[in-house]
This record gives sequence, structure tokens and C-alpha cells, in this order.
Amino acid sequence: MYPDANRRPSRQDKKAKQVRKAIVVLSLLFVVAAALGAANFYMRRDVRPTDPNTFCPTDGKGPNSVTAILIDRTDSFNPTQMAAIRDRINDVIDHTSKYDRIEIYTVEPTKTELLKPEFSMCNPGRGDDINDWTGNKHLVEERWKTSFDTPLQNLLNVMIGEEEAAISPIMESIQSIAVTDLGAKTTAAKTGSRHLIIISDLIQYVKDYTQYKPVGSFASFRKTPYYQRVQTDLSGIDIDVWYVRRAKTLHLQGEKHLDFWRDYFADQNGTVDKVWYVPGT
Repeated sequence: MYPDANRRPSRQDKKAKQVRKAIVVLSLLFVVAAALGAANFYMRRDVRPTDPNTFCPTDGKGPNSVTAILIDRTDSFNPTQMAAIRDRINDVIDHTSKYDRIEIYTVEPTKTELLKPEFSMCNPGRGDDINDWTGNKHLVEERWKTSFDTPLQNLLNVMIGEEEAAISPIMESIQSIAVTDLGAKTTAAKTGSRHLIIISDLIQYVKDYTQYKPVGSFASFRKTPYYQRVQTDLSGIDIDVWYVRRAKTLHLQGEKHLDFWRDYFADQNGTVDKVWYVPGT
């Protein structure tokens, strides 16, 4: 016997159809709820309590990484060098992630006190880090720009400008940063990577030691009392040198000069990842 196509649906048929629709709707709601829950969990699992001024985590784990940038202003940078340095620093900043800390230092004497960073903040996160379902991309991006990037750019305008310093205690400055913010016993050393960028001509110039004359071997320098005063532990710190060449010191600079500094870092357990020659001699 075949069903009558013209037969009106019974109450039982209508009820079964309604049940099927309800099951479909409930299933869709469950899928949506599960997706929202998963998205919310994914976005919130990386949310950590932070300092409202620095955006750095306050949960005891410290920043995910620390990048310290040491700028040597013994001599001014020319316009080409300034543009190249700024562009490369911005590239470093653009490649930081949320909770990565950026610090900016200038080479200064440390006889009476250790260096303090001119800038020390963590990346607060950008709009692309936010899910449309759980946050406001525009507000997050605006916070990154006004509270993190703009102050940093304003500082760079000053630090790579035309101001010059009387002496160049590069080794002392490296030592200061190593024993404070990048040291092996700091929170950063336990929880994340540590990176030191040195923007300098690497011409050390202080009362007790000067490189404004042909540099001898590091092996000889290593035996001096002065080196014993300025050496430090650079274990676990990735070091980049942005080598600034100047017309008046070209006869002092070059591979022999860089080899001295490579040996200097290696003797203190530091690793030089790369040397970048800043364009614009």
C-alpha cells in the first residue's frame, strides 16, 4: 500500500516535524555556544594581570621576552644613519608580541649609579590580537598607538638626534644592563628570551681606557685591571651589534676592531647573533 500524497498531515506528523526542527535549532545553538566558548577561552587563556602604566605582567612570571636597546650618542648620527636606525628599531618593535618588553638606554657613566632605561614598557597587544567576538580591535590598536608607540617614537626623536656625549663608556653601560634587567638571575632570564641591541661605533672612550688609537688584541686587554672592573656575565643574552661607521674613525674601525669586540663578548659568555653595518658613513 502506498501513502496518499493528498493526505493532510496528522497532528502526530506535525508534532514530529516540530520536534525535528527543535532538534536542529538546539544543535545549531549548541555549536554556536561551543564556538563562542572556545573563542572566549582561547582569547582569555593568555590574559594576564598587568601594570597600568607599563603594560607588563604583574603575575610574577615577568615579560615573555626583554629587548634592551643601547644607543651610543658619543657622536651625532648623520641623516642617513638616523633614518636607517629608526627604521630598523621600528622593525624590531613591529616584531614584538604582547607582553614582550622593550627598553631603551643611552650610553652613560655608571660611576655613581647604574643605568636606568629611558623607556621601559611591554607591548600591550594590538588590534590583530583581538577576536571580534571578544574585544574591540579599534580600541586595542588605539591604545597601542597612543600609550606605547607614540611615546617611544617621541623618545627616538631625541635619542638619535644631534645631541652628543663627552665620553663613551660602552663597556660600563653593557655591564650595568646585564646586572640589572638582563642578568641571569632576573625574572626575564627564567621565563623568556633576552636580547641586547647595541647601536654604536664601539669606540670605547673613558679616562682609564680609550680606543681612539689602534686597538690591540683582546688577549692583552683581558689581563688589564680595567677589564676586571667592567666584565660581567652575558650568559643567555642574544647580542646584535648595529655598527656605526664614521668618517673620522674609519681608520680605527673594521673587522679587526669587530674581532676585538667579538672576543670581548665571548669571554663573558655572550653570543653575537649578527653585526649590521649601519648605512651612511
